[in-house]
Amino acid sequence: MKLLIKFCCVMILSFLLCSCTVRHGDFTVLSNRLIDTQRFDLNDPNRHTVVGKDVQHIIIFIPTSGPPTLEGALDNAFDQSSGDVLTDAVIKSWNFYIPYLYGQCGWKVEGTSVKTRK
Repeated sequence: MKLLIKFCCVMILSFLLCSCTVRHGDFTVLSNRLIDTQRFDLNDPNRHTVVGKDVQHIIIFIPTSGPPTLEGALDNAFDQSSGDVLTDAVIKSWNFYIPYLYGQCGWKVEGTSVKTRK
């Protein structure tokens, strides 16, 4: 009987503390802005890696903001740099929720920022 109770407690805890992360893909070039393909220079020394996120927090069962979007994550990444294109980009989304306490969902974009416009 004690073994059954321990097993049930472990199963309940594992369901309560579970989360999900999905890798949506790897992209060679990714942007939501106008770019100048004539000035697309991959050898630019000003390139650097950026990470952009758009997150929604859920407290008790109430979301604190609108739903997170991929566009919001891209805008966040471009705000961190002077670029307008991400190369070698990776897109992920995640969510987790501990019932009636706290949860989080969002989008994450990682890539190398390249500037193509003046």
